[in-house]
Amino acid sequence: MNYYKAVEAMLYGYKAMHAEIKNIDLEIAELENQYQGCGSISYEEKSAPTNKFNSPVENEMIERRYKPEWLKKRKHKLEVQIEKIDNALGILSDREYKIIELRYFENISNKDVAARLELTEQRVSEVKSKIINKLISLVLVV
Repeated sequence: MNYYKAVEAMLYGYKAMHAEIKNIDLEIAELENQYQGCGSISYEEKSAPTNKFNSPVENEMIERRYKPEWLKKRKHKLEVQIEKIDNALGILSDREYKIIELRYFENISNKDVAARLELTEQRVSEVKSKIINKLISLVLVV
């Protein structure tokens, strides 16, 4: 994937990243409040000889131990991406920011963006390309 498309993908996914962070917080809270307790060992039929057996308590402890850590790492990664995008968007002029906001955050076509901002569709496309190229070095580690 080239850098231009990677930045575009991040901008298109900006709102989804915020939603995913909120969902991760909910899932972490759910895991912290969830407790199944002790149960019996279940010996499930295996297709090959093995000494491995699964205990519901072991499975619960593994999930309670590692899943929240994984979720917290995923949340941190998303927060860093959002902060990079926010920092990069901070250097844009009001008009540049408005183009990005309409095109990527509100998912409006170039034609409609041009109509709203009283520009030609070609001009919106040119400005958008310049903005994305400006954001590449700020958002991605190049």
